Amino acid sequence: MKYLLTFGILVMSIFFLTTASMINAQMETNMNNLTNTTNTTKDLTVSIGELLLVLKGKGEGMRLTNIDKPQLEVSWSGNGTLNGNIPIMDLGTAWSTLKDNGYMHTKGHGILITFDNEVAKYTFSGIGEFDDNGKLGNLGSVNFDATDTGVLSVLNNIVGIYADEVDQNGNSITKIWKLNK
Repeated sequence: MKYLLTFGILVMSIFFLTTASMINAQMETNMNNLTNTTNTTKDLTVSIGELLLVLKGKGEGMRLTNIDKPQLEVSWSGNGTLNGNIPIMDLGTAWSTLKDNGYMHTKGHGILITFDNEVAKYTFSGIGEFDDNGKLGNLGSVNFDATDTGVLSVLNNIVGIYADEVDQNGNSITKIWKLNK
């Protein structure tokens, strides 16, 4: 019986060592594949392209969405220009959470409408903080979805980088640049 127990422990030890060796070999293979892929891929870079949109808005309403954490919902409407000369209307809603470190994390969505009733949708996410004058400044990314035709088609499947500023009265200015590969 004593030899049977010793034999069982030996078999289990060999099983665990073999399994550990197989896992280690698979991890090395995966790392080598990752390294080989990285070496053969073009250099990945991005750059900020042309200014696409300049938007001016006004907060229309605000509400506290959760009493247990400082999260606000804000809706706005405004106007702006696409490519410096195409007038558009901007409507949207954002959800902002104030973090313990003083930064505001925001996500939201909106629509852009031309005077010809052409519509583009967008979603965004950003991080901001208040300055000494009480203005909130945000930086983030925005993803557009538009039709393949019309003046807003230049936004279709575009990723943008935005910067905005919101004063204590809810007035905002937002600039969005195209992100290029």
